[in-house]
Amino acid sequence: MHNNKNTEQDKVYQRIWEAIVAHKLLPGTRLKEEELSEAFGLSRGFVRKLLLQLSYHKLVNLVPNSGAFVAEPSPEEAREIFQARRLIEAELVRELASKCTVREKEQLQEHLKQEHDAIERGDQSLRIRLSGEFHLLIGKLANKPVLTSFLHEIIPRSSLIVALYQGAGKGKSGHGGLSCSEHNVLLDAIANHQVEQAVALMISHLNDIEAQLQLEPVTDKGVDLKYIFADA
Repeated sequence: MHNNKNTEQDKVYQRIWEAIVAHKLLPGTRLKEEELSEAFGLSRGFVRKLLLQLSYHKLVNLVPNSGAFVAEPSPEEAREIFQARRLIEAELVRELASKCTVREKEQLQEHLKQEHDAIERGDQSLRIRLSGEFHLLIGKLANKPVLTSFLHEIIPRSSLIVALYQGAGKGKSGHGGLSCSEHNVLLDAIANHQVEQAVALMISHLNDIEAQLQLEPVTDKGVDLKYIFADA
């Protein structure tokens, strides 16, 4: 029975994880115990334990006397997360590119086909989730479970960061297409065993994502005050 409870908790955790990665649950969203309890048909005590687990992995903030909220990473944390991803994913892609088999290439191609289909259908949430899962698939195929477990923890935190700090007008289908095309180029390098090229492409890809984030406070002093207060 204990194992069944653990399995159920893992399944619900995965559902919430996927909702965060897909930007269905945005930073700052309140996670009400009673609503989660009803949504999943679970006891409040079970939900409380689940929220504690999510807070341990930095996906949820538990605020005394207020409740649980989807985490809102700071700019400093955002930079550190992307630094960690560059270090981890450079090694994962190096490992996979050095040994990529035909079957592994086909698995990556199939995943990218799903990404492309999601973009074509305009399914933004699915596209975002699949994009994160592409990086996890590289880790799985590289057969580096310890590094991949770290990645599994910081991918959803990256997604929170993108949801929180991506500039206005970005992250739409256009960027989705860019991300997918970068994944395609990366796949070619991995499949052709171009190790250093694959590593450079992965780092460049992560740099591009980070570069789109508005992590610095806006200090534009050339504001048109007459325009701002025209209706005053």
